[in-house]
Amino acid sequence: MDVDGILRSLGKYGRYQNLQFAYNVFCLPMVTYPVVIYVFIGHIPDFICKVSTDHLTKHYNQPDRWENATLSPRQCDVIREINRSGLIIQESIPCSDGYEYFGPETVASEWNLVCGSEGLGSLSTTMAVVGGMLGATLFPALADKYGRILIIYTTFISLSGCFILASFVPWFTAFVILRFLTGVFSQGSGLVLGTLLLELFPAESRGFVISLGSITWGLCISSMALIAFLLRHVSWRYTMLAAGLVGVHSLGTRWILHESLRWLVANGRFEEAKEWIKRAAKWNKKDATEILAATALVNVEIQVLVEKATDVNGVEKGNDVNGVEKDNVVNGLQSDDKKPGTINKDSRGLEKLSILDIFRNRHILLTSILVWIIWFVNSITYYGLFLTSGSMSGNMYLNFFFNGIVEIPSVFLYMFTINRYGRKKTCIMFHAIAGVSLSISAILIFAGDTPVLNGFAVAMSFAGKFGISGSFTTIFLYTPEIYPTNLRALGLGLAATVAKFGGMVSPYAALLGSHISWGPGVVFGSLSVLVTILFIWLPETTGKELPDTLGDVDNFYVIKKNKK
Repeated sequence: MDVDGILRSLGKYGRYQNLQFAYNVFCLPMVTYPVVIYVFIGHIPDFICKVSTDHLTKHYNQPDRWENATLSPRQCDVIREINRSGLIIQESIPCSDGYEYFGPETVASEWNLVCGSEGLGSLSTTMAVVGGMLGATLFPALADKYGRILIIYTTFISLSGCFILASFVPWFTAFVILRFLTGVFSQGSGLVLGTLLLELFPAESRGFVISLGSITWGLCISSMALIAFLLRHVSWRYTMLAAGLVGVHSLGTRWILHESLRWLVANGRFEEAKEWIKRAAKWNKKDATEILAATALVNVEIQVLVEKATDVNGVEKGNDVNGVEKDNVVNGLQSDDKKPGTINKDSRGLEKLSILDIFRNRHILLTSILVWIIWFVNSITYYGLFLTSGSMSGNMYLNFFFNGIVEIPSVFLYMFTINRYGRKKTCIMFHAIAGVSLSISAILIFAGDTPVLNGFAVAMSFAGKFGISGSFTTIFLYTPEIYPTNLRALGLGLAATVAKFGGMVSPYAALLGSHISWGPGVVFGSLSVLVTILFIWLPETTGKELPDTLGDVDNFYVIKKNKK
């Protein structure tokens, strides 16, 4: 069935689609917060080591000489200086009595995640990313099987609940577990929301719609800086609670968003698809009768094919049913022990696809591997730049805000190039911008620590963020376009899962930067430049209708090969 044709008949940007789109992006803030919120709630404030006389008596003898000693508390130890006849003796005393913090309470100050325990703070963010890997693998597959809406509202409600609970738990272990769960549910809702949004519009509108979604994403992620700034004088728990309350409207998601028409058609739920068309036509002030009449013949043809596929009682041994011998047909279905290269179908003749089909089809597999590498590089660079923004020179809140808002100009460049030059050339351009800019930033930091050089380095870092954001927007549009409908959410989920490996490493970019200030820029810049080579082997999808079956995907590669 020509789903894009139905969407065009309803009006590409009809009132119904626009309202569904508006609420879809209204759900994005909750999806953007799980990883980046730690920049603010986990910020390490100024602190020094506490020193007490009891502590000194436990570690040192000769208390009679302490009155001649000078104690200098530092962040992770205390320096004791003793002047003995002009000879200065220095000793480092462990900081085992805790720390004194200056400023509002953060996760780091509440649970002393500083000095030797500083890595535990990054671990909590890594666990959120690991959770995202699980969510990106699990929920898109469930969305392909059970529908988009069921997964969206269950994960969205769970995500909001995890944020709120995390603002109250008194134990660090429980906090880490809830951070893991926020990663799980944020990917479940975010990826399926993206798939639902993509399937709401025809082929020629997808680039523009994704660009609007990317602008909203940049605004949403920047809003985290505003929330944190307004609550900067109170405990981190209020920031976490406020982030959770942003999603309270999720309780109504089930009744506000509607199932994907493309998913309903691909899964043979034609009655529900008709109701979808009637509802959209009513909102868009179109004649539903005419639109349904135009699709009626298609439905009849599908029904006839299904009946032929399932009516095998009169088929003689050796005759084929849809290319499958009678011996391979059981009760009107292809047996599970199908021949290599055949496609499993249900009783209605519709494809039953799973993750294994991605690895069985060499065209999809090769393209998937290349796309996964690109997602990995984009993720480690994108989140690495965000998580190191707190250590950049200047105001932490402004740096984070500009890191988010700089995504919006990249979207306008994306809108200008995506259909004119295609997905591949657009992504290559953005990666080149990111790679060159981040490499220059690293060189400037290495050259010296002066206000001028630091200012230019920050500017180049923002330019790199501009480039990697544009690449992320492009690859997010491109990835679902290479998969058939019943693998689309799963394919996007697998790409996001691979990206989470990059996200797992990104929290430690700040630690690398604390030892080698120019290190993150070199890593991010080099990867962004090298990954452009992969686009040589990727197909172009600009102007192509979304494939519904594996046959559609194979036909695309056959056409592409013939053109060559």
